[in-house]
Amino acid sequence: MMININIEGQVYKVNEKDNLLKICLSLGFDIPYFCWHPILGSIGSCRQCAIKQLNDSDQNKNHIIMSCMSSPIHNTKIIIYDNDLINFRKKNIELLMLNHPHDCPICDEGGSCHLQDMTVMTGHHNRRYNFPKRQYKNQYLGPFISHTMNRCITCYRCVRFYKDYADGQDFNVFGSKNIIYFGRYSNGKLKNPFSGNLIELCPTGVFTDKIYNQNYARKWDLQYAPSICQNCSLGCNIFIGERYGKLSSIQNRFHEKINHYFLCDKGYFGYEYTYLKNNPIKIIYYKKNKKIISNHKEIIKKIIHIILNSKNIIGIGSPRASIESNFILKKLVGKKNFYLGILKNEKKQINYIIDIIKNTKIYFPTLSEIENYDSILILGEDLSNTNPRAALAVRQAIKKNFNIKNNDFNIPYWNADAILNIKNKKLNPLLITSNDKTLLDDISIFNYYTSNFNQSKFGFILADYLNNNNYIINDKVLKKKIIKVSKILLNSSKPLIISGTGSNSLSLISASYKIAQSLYKNKKDVGLFYVLNKVNSMGISLIKGKSLNSLFKKKNISHSNFNIDTVFIMENDLYFYEDKNKINYFLKNIPNIIVLDHILTRTMKKASIILPTANFMENSGTVINNEGRAQRFFQVYDPFFYNKYNARKASWKWIYEIYSKLKNLKKDITLDEIIKKCEKYIPILDGIHLSAPNSNYKVYNRKFARSPIRYSGRTSILSNVHIHEPQQPQDKDTIFNFSMEGNYGSHVNYKHIPFLWSPGWNSSQSLHKFQKQIGISFKYGCSGFKILNKNKNNIDIKIIYDKYIINNNKLSIIAHQHLFQNHSLIQKSNLIKKYFNNYYVILNKNDATELGIINNNLIKLYCLNNIFILKTYISDFLNRGLISLPLGTKNIPLSFFGKIIEKIKVLK
Repeated sequence: MMININIEGQVYKVNEKDNLLKICLSLGFDIPYFCWHPILGSIGSCRQCAIKQLNDSDQNKNHIIMSCMSSPIHNTKIIIYDNDLINFRKKNIELLMLNHPHDCPICDEGGSCHLQDMTVMTGHHNRRYNFPKRQYKNQYLGPFISHTMNRCITCYRCVRFYKDYADGQDFNVFGSKNIIYFGRYSNGKLKNPFSGNLIELCPTGVFTDKIYNQNYARKWDLQYAPSICQNCSLGCNIFIGERYGKLSSIQNRFHEKINHYFLCDKGYFGYEYTYLKNNPIKIIYYKKNKKIISNHKEIIKKIIHIILNSKNIIGIGSPRASIESNFILKKLVGKKNFYLGILKNEKKQINYIIDIIKNTKIYFPTLSEIENYDSILILGEDLSNTNPRAALAVRQAIKKNFNIKNNDFNIPYWNADAILNIKNKKLNPLLITSNDKTLLDDISIFNYYTSNFNQSKFGFILADYLNNNNYIINDKVLKKKIIKVSKILLNSSKPLIISGTGSNSLSLISASYKIAQSLYKNKKDVGLFYVLNKVNSMGISLIKGKSLNSLFKKKNISHSNFNIDTVFIMENDLYFYEDKNKINYFLKNIPNIIVLDHILTRTMKKASIILPTANFMENSGTVINNEGRAQRFFQVYDPFFYNKYNARKASWKWIYEIYSKLKNLKKDITLDEIIKKCEKYIPILDGIHLSAPNSNYKVYNRKFARSPIRYSGRTSILSNVHIHEPQQPQDKDTIFNFSMEGNYGSHVNYKHIPFLWSPGWNSSQSLHKFQKQIGISFKYGCSGFKILNKNKNNIDIKIIYDKYIINNNKLSIIAHQHLFQNHSLIQKSNLIKKYFNNYYVILNKNDATELGIINNNLIKLYCLNNIFILKTYISDFLNRGLISLPLGTKNIPLSFFGKIIEKIKVLK
């Protein structure tokens, strides 16, 4: 309900459900605060957001209230800027700062510090406290986060997020009165996969980014661009900051439909691979096994000669490459010769998901909408490791029981402590089927640990039982589970079914669809949410092409039928997917192997020509997330600017230059032009140009600045190379300038903000200056464009059942996931190799006993002429006959899923 209140003599119509702090900030009034957060709510601990409320009966009487803990009252008068309030806030922050060290010049947070902003805002500048300050010992919290406890002002944000919101178990608040400590019981790595949010949530420099420290620069000395996280399929929005051509900082970029205010640790800390020393920067070709460094003109001429003299050319794309790059490669080699760069099973699963999204009436929620469902069933997907931000959304949905069903509590949504007490009383139901334990099991009320076959069988029977509770189930144990789950789902008003390609089971995805279909027929407001493996898995599947399996069939690589003499492999490591023996034999018979990539891979080592490509920081392009939302990532810097010998450029630019030469087209093409060609050539992608403005979009006849107006040292940034300042690169592909010149500010009409800064608000807390309403959206709407529209007619999707395979007491391989290790690029990061270097094979306890294996044994596994050596972990939950390997790591390709272990040897 909207009511009228008077703030500083002006009447405003406001939402009575909001607190006064949110209302005042949304209206543009500057009120200092620390403990309040748009998502975490209010606890009133810092006492900094004081305002005056006038008495209804006597307008001459007024009292100071905390705006974060107060609801608006109809026709009440609010004062923000009188002398009493100014003095109150000034004295209060002085008390908060009594023990704060004078270390701004050496603090990583300096220049981007909410505490600095609020101290200046209140007018406190003179330290009168001359006694010894309280001192704490700092803790080791792992390789990602630094801990400097002396800077703490006890706002409680850290523990409220980590423990109460993200359900972390290894971080808490200790002590009492004015001796409060936020940390772990003892030194050690933070275990929660969302620990990186402590860095942005903390209003001071208690928690800072260790990775940022490696390439550190003050916020005003970084060049920024808005981007998309590349480490899973959800498409979370991020800000990227660089200095001297190296990534310096990753920050959350608010998106109302996707990530909101939080990222996972994969998103914050998974990018060290972008500046590894062995990343290719030069054009290389090999002549008689001799390495030759080439130049741009020569290599294009050489590749054209190769193509013109080739009988059969193929191109292998990639789910980690942009839409534009995959499209132009397909144009170069032709439809029949284009391979998606993924395995057959994954291709089938994604195509099946696309059919469901397009052809059914079942609703597909966005990531943020997951939080609005009152019961959730997860089939076979280990969300916390594959797509962790979705797991965080699931946690919030489970803790929202009182909001959806219980109207007895008249508690404002922002009253954090009161709501927490209610949340602890009753949770919404979370139901999980999986191969083994998952990180969401701590809040689930039902778990079914079994094989993929049994999980899908359970799903199909559940769907039938939901339609007909007289459905005959002969298995008594299974029947008990089915009845329990069906009651829960039918008693909920808004159930959500989650699955994905992480389980590598098409049947499980089909079962999830059938369950959702049954609930829809029962008139439930049901949702379906699917997660995929890579940032552009959805996009590559929409482009369409063949799977890697069809490329590696025996008939294709036998000497008698082999006719491929040139292959383009773009941003893909084939060894991540397929058996090394098969790939070695395949590549051995191809004379011309042209590899385009930004990181050294095993595939690149087999190349005859290497074209160094730009990574996602160095070029612009489009990716499509799991829900079908096309989003643009933007180039942060030009690699050639820092090093004139750096030949890296976007894959689509390399391929187009070759294509244009062959077809006698114009040599240069802009991103806008290639997107138009893409939409024309692949109609299902129509609309991807709407994911961002055209490059000629300007305001006041100016482009937009990538750097803050305070950016310093530009004239001397390359003084070691030349005394004169070089001209800044010109960006023809985006709306941004490579400099601080151009538009920036909350008054400018655009959605793609490269960094957060507003006068008086230097930290990320300035976000509210760019929003329509706090927590809602940017002033000019959400970025991205959803391209997968529903067909008018509801089409029944074919249900697919797995075949039961008997393995005669042999162990069948399944995959287990790890937050960092299973990602083909993240696993190359030095920090990940150093601190997350334990790879395990997981065995059922009974299978292990029969084999004479115990925990942490080192064992040797034999499979298809491959040998893998791993430590063991014995599980109480994994089914007999299954052996769980970290597929995609330690040279164990994804194609080994479902294969049989031939022999196991225990190493002493």
